[in-house]
Amino acid sequence: MSTRNGPHARAAATDDSRPVGVAGRTAARYSRAEYAKVLALQDEVARADADYQRLRNAYMDVAQKEPTHEVALAMIGADMDRAHARLQALIGLPRLPFTHEPSSVARREAQRLVDEKH
Repeated sequence: MSTRNGPHARAAATDDSRPVGVAGRTAARYSRAEYAKVLALQDEVARADADYQRLRNAYMDVAQKEPTHEVALAMIGADMDRAHARLQALIGLPRLPFTHEPSSVARREAQRLVDEKH
């Protein structure tokens, strides 16, 4: 059976026709537009991660220093949950119904740290 025509014609192409990268693997080639999109997405993920970390640190700070300030904890916690959801969406993780909100996890962690100090 000939491999010149048919569904397997590209698989039988000679190695000379493809660009070769490191260790004999073919090198991926991107257009300028695709490369710009990848760089923009990386920047957006970095910003989203920085926002989430900033809000998480603020939440932990308030939870440790003023654990009775429920309004501040609720407001920062809601922002932190939204930032976490945005980060998950950017990196392509599905929103699972059984996952805990990161603010409630952070609150338990802060409470544990306060209990350990006393």
